[in-house]
Amino acid sequence: MSEYFLDLRDTTAVCDFIESVLGFVPDKDRRPYETVVEEVRGEKGSVTVERLAEMAKNIAAVTWARRRALTRFIETVGSELEWEGVIKNVRPTTATLLKKLRKDGHAPDLASTLAHQDASTLLKDDQEIEIGMIRDEVRANLYDDHAESLVPIIEEAQSELKAMKKRLKRVRQQADSTTGTQQISYFDKLAALEDRIYFAGEVVPLEVLDAEIQFDASEQVLEG
Repeated sequence: MSEYFLDLRDTTAVCDFIESVLGFVPDKDRRPYETVVEEVRGEKGSVTVERLAEMAKNIAAVTWARRRALTRFIETVGSELEWEGVIKNVRPTTATLLKKLRKDGHAPDLASTLAHQDASTLLKDDQEIEIGMIRDEVRANLYDDHAESLVPIIEEAQSELKAMKKRLKRVRQQADSTTGTQQISYFDKLAALEDRIYFAGEVVPLEVLDAEIQFDASEQVLEG
């Protein structure tokens, strides 16, 4: 099992990710991503793993602020809207299991319900896939419904992403300036940070990123 949120070598998972965030992309800009996914799904062999990974990273960055804003909305005032949307659209048997998990775990929202220790046992693979797909659709609809009120949060998220991107650029510059095992170590760190930020949607504190950059810089001086 990959240690990353998204294993970029798993083309099926990468395509799933791209499709899951397409709802945050304006209609006029979706086609390039849809085309790549269609070619990979159709096994035409014209899209390399590297190209698909770049497309995933691109759409992740493009949609990050909107996804982050929606996450904050759901974590605060929209959690019940997400729950109701999912329960309404999944199959009755799946809805019954989710309600049981929520009641047994005294869970306040869908995320906590799915994190219940019995969730992986009670929910079958097809039900987990079903919930994931419906959840993506519900989130996209919530974003559309509340887009105007989310603008201030999106702008704040864009500033956060811009600051984190600057740190990621520094890590890449450090990687490019070294060779051998040290360079591999830097690129591994960069991949892990990009995974957390772009794909998992995390906000990594700037002081954490700065500390890692400074530590790497001191290491480079010592080994140079």
